[in-house]
This record gives sequence, structure tokens and C-alpha cells, in this order.
Amino acid sequence: MSDSRDPNPGSAAARELPPDLRGKRVLITGGTGTTGKTLTRWLLAETDAEEILIYSRDEQKHHELQLDPEFDPARVRSVIGDVRDLDQITHSLKDVSVVFHTAAMKHVHLAEQHPIEAHKTNVLGTRNVVEAALAQKVDRVIASSTDKAVDPANVYGNTKFMMELELLNADRERAGNTRFDVIRHGNMIGSKGSVVPLFIEQAKKGCLTITYPAMTRFWIGQNELVDAFHRCLSRSEGGEIHIPRSPACRIDVLAHAISEEANQEVIGMRPGEKQHEVLTAISESPRLTDFGSHLVVQPPYSTSSSTSPGGEPVAEDFQLRSDLAPQLNISEMRSLLQSEGWLTG
Repeated sequence: MSDSRDPNPGSAAARELPPDLRGKRVLITGGTGTTGKTLTRWLLAETDAEEILIYSRDEQKHHELQLDPEFDPARVRSVIGDVRDLDQITHSLKDVSVVFHTAAMKHVHLAEQHPIEAHKTNVLGTRNVVEAALAQKVDRVIASSTDKAVDPANVYGNTKFMMELELLNADRERAGNTRFDVIRHGNMIGSKGSVVPLFIEQAKKGCLTITYPAMTRFWIGQNELVDAFHRCLSRSEGGEIHIPRSPACRIDVLAHAISEEANQEVIGMRPGEKQHEVLTAISESPRLTDFGSHLVVQPPYSTSSSTSPGGEPVAEDFQLRSDLAPQLNISEMRSLLQSEGWLTG
């Protein structure tokens, strides 16, 4: 059974009061990336977090972030570091209360070419974050995952599937008081590895390269992603996978939304690419609770009811698939791109 409900994305205006982070330190791995900077803006604008540590190995992006007046140097501090280095991440988590783990090797085709490197960052790096968080008695770790982790068909998806398992197993073992959770979502518009910036540049030259016209992807905006992290931080008891419900779009529709005039050249699917994505596995249905705007996969070791308060169970053959989800048309996709700042009105 597929999901045909209209997604009901949240907004900053609709969010509850932010979690109490007064006087606390938050560290964001991969913090110089699109997701990391989005979370940093939220923490600065809506919380009283004392200090936000931006943990990343990319010194150029650190430099650019420090020059950006949007990121208050009184509250934002750069930490050059790599999640592959256990000693370094352990030292950096001293006196940290919350970790948002967004560091990852994300390009599907590069992960296919360099599978061991993807494993080192996405799996072993996550294991280092887990061990460091336990050693430093961090309160919460919330990691960013992807729809490609469900029924994975490529190296990237497999490593993110294993990342999810690392976090859920750590929560189950409860070696300390640290709680571990996952946010699993579709493509963040304009993020590193996204096709949106590529199409915008190609449009200037008059031709967009399309891998497969009928390919579909889930799309999530910055507000909806922040909503997911906020909701998880506020409500989860640990060991949960939070899945924001998002609209989907065909790749040729996305191309037309960016440029009606440019030609489209079909170049074929790249190694590791799937025609469609799924956000929930059928095997997760017994533990899946539907809250309308989002879904939550409860821990496999949970002894509580499969339905959390305020949510509803799903059919046993339920699956959230990008080809069967509500599809954005050209106008709707263009409006979404405009709201995210990628297109002008």
C-alpha cells in the first residue's frame, strides 16, 4: 500500500517553543554543509543555546562561514575536525549537550567509485560519534539520514542504512544516558550533491542533462527539515526514526520548473542511481506511526504499543514511495524553489 496523502509541511511560524537549550553547547558534525548551516540558523534564531560548535574538516568553508555576518561569532565557533578521528571528536564533545550528526560522504556516484572511503566516513565516522558521545556523557545525538537508506541499492544507501543501525543499536544498549535518534528525509533542495544547483548553471548554457525523465525524488525545504529536528529533539524518547512527509517530483518536471526554454538531454542513469526512492520499508510498518505531517519508526526493541499518542498505525503493506506520493507540477515546483531562494519570482 502506498501513501497518497498530501504532505503537510510545517513552518517556522507553526513550531512549538524550542527545546530548552539555555546555557548548553550544541555541536554539528558536517556543520559547514547545507544542513549544518540550516540548523545553525535555527539555533541562533529560536534557541538560547550558549555555543554552537561547527565541526568540519573543510577549512575553506570554515573560512567562508566566519566571514558571514549571519553567523554570530559570539555564539558560533569553528572546529576543524574529522569524524574519522575518534580522539579528535571525543575531545571536541567535552561539555557538549546535543550533537546533530550531519557529516557524510553524499555523492552517490563517488561513493560507488570509492566505497571504502564512504564506509570510513558514514559508518566508522558514525561509530566514532557514538563512542565519543557516550564517553563525554552527551544528552542527545540526532543524525541526518536519507531515503536511500531504505532498501539500499548503492554504496551510499548501504552506508547510511548501517549508520542508522549504529545509532539504534547504541540507543538499545543504553551504555549511558545518551539518547540516539535518526531523521530520515528526502533530497534537501540545493544541498551538496543536489541536482538543483547543477540545473541552474546548465540553464544558463541552454541545455539540462537529464538522467531519466520519469525518475522521481522526494524534496524537503529548510523549514521542514528544521521542524523534523525540532520535533525529534522535543518529543523522542530515543531509538526513533523520524520521517517528515514530503512531496515528490519527476526530474523532467524539476528541469522545466528551472527553465522552460532550455533543452533537455537524456544521458541515462548513473551507477548506483534508483529510478524511485522510498522513505519507509514495508518491514517497518508494524512499528510505524503516522502523525499526518510526519511518521515515526519506533525502536524494534520497544515493548510499548506500536502507536504513539496522537498517531495512527499504518497498513501492514504501507510504503512511502516517491513515484506514488503526491507529485508537484511545474508551477508548484517553481514556487518551492523560489521559497528556498533558488529562483527569483
